Amino acid sequence: MKKYFLLILCIFLLASCIPQPASTLEPTPTAPLEATLAPTPAPTLMGPTLPPTPPPVAALSLETLRNGVYNSVDWGEFQLTDGIYYRTPPTSQESSEAYTTRMLDALFYGDLNGDGAEDAVVFLATQNGGTGHFVEMAAVLNVDGAARNVSSRSLGDRVVVEGGSIDGGLLTLLMRVHGPEDGLCCPSQSATWSFRLQDGQWVQVE
Repeated sequence: MKKYFLLILCIFLLASCIPQPASTLEPTPTAPLEATLAPTPAPTLMGPTLPPTPPPVAALSLETLRNGVYNSVDWGEFQLTDGIYYRTPPTSQESSEAYTTRMLDALFYGDLNGDGAEDAVVFLATQNGGTGHFVEMAAVLNVDGAARNVSSRSLGDRVVVEGGSIDGGLLTLLMRVHGPEDGLCCPSQSATWSFRLQDGQWVQVE
């Protein structure tokens, strides 16, 4: 019995000394992990949408004013032609040259009604058969490039407009008017008058 045990032990020891064949299985290489998420684009900042800027309103040309339609408190509605309007004399013996309305050289541009467009103030002198030259001023608004006389105001007989300006809707005139001792032909007194449009009509500002 003891011999059998020794024999089995020897067989076991011999078996453990025999080299085992190496494994032929090779490890499968692992592919590197790649990100599958696409990069997130940066957000586009959008500002507020602004309405298109309207084109500027065309200015009132001198030609337009010299051929415009005017409405006088004293002489009614008329249209100038090259700066003059001829009325029909009451008799055939009188010359039409003594019945005229003429555009004077004084002319001021500026915004009269606060709409941003450049308006005009035109000065007209009217003869009505006598020696008088009655001066009035016409407020001409620029309505989408068209001239519209909305108000006229008499300034007096043979007064002289020496200068002026429009600022913030206020019209300031530098005038030469009649003093207490002046004849109608020859005003000599300096004066400053101010006006503005109120509800579409000339109003004198003290």
